Amino acid sequence: LGCSYSGYLAVTGSAGPGISLKAEAIGWASMAEIPLIICNIQRGGPSTGLPTNVEQSDLHQAIFGSHGDSPRVVLAAASVEDCFYIAIEAARIARKYSTPVFILSDTSLATRIEAFDEPDLSKLMVDPKPDLTPRQTFKPYPIDQITQHVPPGTRILDGKYPLLAGLEHDEMGHPTGSPKLHMAMTAKRRNKLRKLAEEIPVPEVYGDQEGDTLLVGWGSTYGPIHDAAKMAREQGEKIGSLHLRHIHPLPNGLEKIWPKFKRIVTVEMNDQGLYGFGQLATILRARYCEQKIESVTKTDGLTFRVKEILDGVFKGRPFARNIPRDGTATVHTDTGAENVKSLRDVVPQGVG
Repeated sequence: LGCSYSGYLAVTGSAGPGISLKAEAIGWASMAEIPLIICNIQRGGPSTGLPTNVEQSDLHQAIFGSHGDSPRVVLAAASVEDCFYIAIEAARIARKYSTPVFILSDTSLATRIEAFDEPDLSKLMVDPKPDLTPRQTFKPYPIDQITQHVPPGTRILDGKYPLLAGLEHDEMGHPTGSPKLHMAMTAKRRNKLRKLAEEIPVPEVYGDQEGDTLLVGWGSTYGPIHDAAKMAREQGEKIGSLHLRHIHPLPNGLEKIWPKFKRIVTVEMNDQGLYGFGQLATILRARYCEQKIESVTKTDGLTFRVKEILDGVFKGRPFARNIPRDGTATVHTDTGAENVKSLRDVVPQGVG
């Protein structure tokens, strides 16, 4: 936080437990509107959980993980190459909107090697040096504008220097207990994310642009979901897939895609929760009030196989069961938690 306030953009990383320990500081960054990038390399949880296995169970933590209303941006990388480009995008958003930005990755991406074309750094990189240009006057928290801090040491010619704290504040950063001002500042912090949503491009739909089923994913499930949609289309299914990189705020325009499909199925590596929906599905159902959104989830610590996705989406369809599999022969029929009745039903990691 101190590094970012000094005029340099700070980047820090951890897994879910480390993020939990820093939740109060993340709330402070939201209140003070400090640009900051936080990388969460997700693995199985909670607590120490499955420290070397993959999971996507920190989405709600990234969006809501602090006390009070503390808006922040949440992005999710889809591949190793995307980890590079999404970091650049996170830096742009953090600086432009003076906000904490989460980048969600996971064990699958963090331990994977992929080759991609070498980026042209001369076109991508920006000068990170702080701007110490003197200002005649300066208000860091104008009600009607997006906050932009100046680095400490910048000369303010009228002699009125702003304050920075985790307390609610006025336009100069001075602490206030005014109910009306707190409401106005809360709306200001919220509305800048709404403005960001207006500039986020709507993700493309792969495959059929309308039909029976739309698969929706985020993070490292990109490859298996893409291949599952491709294979299902080859079998005559009217199916498309859509992958979200911007999860909070969601891009405007998704509401025009949902009506084109009879089913919308999120594919996620997290638990179905008390109400039967994965974490992304819960967000989408709350945002769009769309009852046809459902989810296929799992928490075995392993990445999705194409067969698992097709079996989950098209239960009982023969083509999903006829996909050839390489490796160890299947020794179980269902790893769903509800089907484990005794220790003998638990399948060792990596088997099947």
